[in-house]
Amino acid sequence: MFDNVSASKREEILAGFPCRRSAPSDVILVRDEIALLHRYQSQMLGWILITLATIAALVSSCVARCCSPLTSLQHCYWTSHLQNERELFEQAAEQHSRLLIMHRIKKLFGFIPGSEDVKHIRIPSCQDWKDISVPTLLCMGDDLQGHYSFLGNRVDEDNEEDRSRGIELKP
Repeated sequence: MFDNVSASKREEILAGFPCRRSAPSDVILVRDEIALLHRYQSQMLGWILITLATIAALVSSCVARCCSPLTSLQHCYWTSHLQNERELFEQAAEQHSRLLIMHRIKKLFGFIPGSEDVKHIRIPSCQDWKDISVPTLLCMGDDLQGHYSFLGNRVDEDNEEDRSRGIELKP
């Protein structure tokens, strides 16, 4: 069909091919056939791409397992170990942050919320409220210990010795 058409005219015809009005009358007859061919080719390329990606994932998984110094049982144990380590770390981090916040609140107010024997309370002054109202979410200053809460600066400055000591829980 395009044998006797020049290259520039052929490009113009093919560029206007999707538009029904701009195509010449002799091209309209083969339009559906060429559109079907284009759909077929694009669908085949899509399936080939999906197949290649699947094969690459399968081969890389197999190579990783074959080249691993761990046996199947060791890999299973290691996976379980990492999962348990992650769970315990999350529990410890939550418990540690809770204790640290309770310690800071006790220093600010004089008691811990929920404690039954509140004998002494401290009423924060206006300056105390101003001091804790400035967020210190990033590590600022010379100390390398970052503050993660609004209570950080005011409470930690009160007693420098408390940084090196642990926090004791008394029943």
